[in-house]
Amino acid sequence: MPFVKQAAMAKLYSSQVASSTTSRCIEWHGGVGFTKEYPVEKFYRDAKAGTIYEGTSNIQLNTIAKLIDSEYKGLV
Repeated sequence: MPFVKQAAMAKLYSSQVASSTTSRCIEWHGGVGFTKEYPVEKFYRDAKAGTIYEGTSNIQLNTIAKLIDSEYKGLV
């Protein structure tokens, strides 16, 4: 599988950025950020669910580490 490492890296990075960005948006909106009056709360829920649905961050890190290790062993 040619691009497993890059895919895991992209999933990890995008889930972290989405989670961080939506968390900041909630803070900027203050108390109304969690209400359904604004779409920010849905984006926040989706970002949090995305970190679990696409594989947790630890699983992505594990995948990346295993693939880097196998690449390194192939060079030595």
